[in-house]
Amino acid sequence: MPRTREVRAFPLTDLQIRAADDEAARLRFRGRAIVYDSLSEDMGGWRERIMPGAATRTLAAGPDVRFLINHDPNLLLARTAAGTATLAEDDAGVIVEADMADVSYARDLAVSLERGDINQMSFGFWVTADGWSGNTHEVFGIDLDGGDVSVVTYPAFSQTSAELRSAAARQLGEPPVPEPDQVTRALQEVRAGRVLSAQNRQLVQDARDALDALLEAADARSLPKPGYPVERARHRLRELEMLAQL
Repeated sequence: MPRTREVRAFPLTDLQIRAADDEAARLRFRGRAIVYDSLSEDMGGWRERIMPGAATRTLAAGPDVRFLINHDPNLLLARTAAGTATLAEDDAGVIVEADMADVSYARDLAVSLERGDINQMSFGFWVTADGWSGNTHEVFGIDLDGGDVSVVTYPAFSQTSAELRSAAARQLGEPPVPEPDQVTRALQEVRAGRVLSAQNRQLVQDARDALDALLEAADARSLPKPGYPVERARHRLRELEMLAQL
């Protein structure tokens, strides 16, 4: 199965914006992209903590990481593979330093950063090792290769993957609600004659549990027009029940 990219945001600290010493037209950026051992905001009944050392292995491998604005690949500021950005780990997390490209959006960004209008950083990554401590998702290892660090206007915690939301729901003893396109892919997998993967089997079970809860809620309310939404849910539930038994 393909890896799922995660996105997280933190307040921007250790910020420096200055003209590079060798060329006044170039701007030098320094900021903390990853903060260790700090609880995230509430992510729907659970929180997350990036544990100290989570980036040690990936940084030692020399990952190719882009420095972007709002995770937009069209707004590329620098890149580690090009030697225009570097990532360094310390006890508090990961610092990014970059010689930003001499482009208009980099100069505009410098103004917004200096004014404090933009005051957060975010990073895109893949989880390689994690666990749970109560309602806290603890991330012990990440992979940054092919990911990015970004200055962001808004936090990106809402972009956590559907897989992680489902894992969190199970951890909290709640029925997770799979994304519709995931369920569609599971149906297509079986209809194409392939064996249902373990991940999609769990997804089907999650969808079945979520639809059970939906139907119970709908029946309890004695809707005057059960018709389309509820009947469609019943039909989908029957499909998923058959798939779960394969």
